[in-house]
Amino acid sequence: MGDVTIRIEPSVDRQAVEKVRNTLSRVKAGEQVTIVMEAADAHQAGRIMEMIREEGFDYQPRGTHEGDLYQITARRIQ
Repeated sequence: MGDVTIRIEPSVDRQAVEKVRNTLSRVKAGEQVTIVMEAADAHQAGRIMEMIREEGFDYQPRGTHEGDLYQITARRIQ
């Protein structure tokens, strides 16, 4: 599949979570997924990070320098 970027807009709703889940299931060991959302929605990222852990990924969340986006970079380790 290669490295993938997913933009979650306008909010972290059920459809967005399913989109992330479907993508994670296709990622192979060593490949990377970057999930991008608005910084205002960062408080909703907990359920996505939990899913990332359950799917066997290591991840690093971070905000952008401008403060308008929140990114979660995840790499499958299993």
